[in-house]
Amino acid sequence: MDKVVGYALLAVGLIIIALSVRSMYNVFTGGSSPPSVIRLNDVKIPIPSGEGQPREEVLLIAGDQASKVINMGLWTILMLFVASAGAKIGGLGVKMAREIKVEVKRED
Repeated sequence: MDKVVGYALLAVGLIIIALSVRSMYNVFTGGSSPPSVIRLNDVKIPIPSGEGQPREEVLLIAGDQASKVINMGLWTILMLFVASAGAKIGGLGVKMAREIKVEVKRED
């Protein structure tokens, strides 16, 4: 019975790891977008202009791009956590499925 549960845990752990790796691959190749957790505004720098002219602003960092990078980083951290949980579950499965042999030596 322990072997069956051990193999099942190993399979579940491997499936969790594979799904997290697939999700990260899809996000980094543009197949899907990470969940939008943080939304940043554009960063603009005012440039002084001559007297009587309207003040100009130069876009330094686009808010959408900065948000995407941060959200991708957060998604990576979450998926690494999920993959490590899958590794722990698979490790428990391996421990349960492995045979334990105990040899007792008698000294005469």
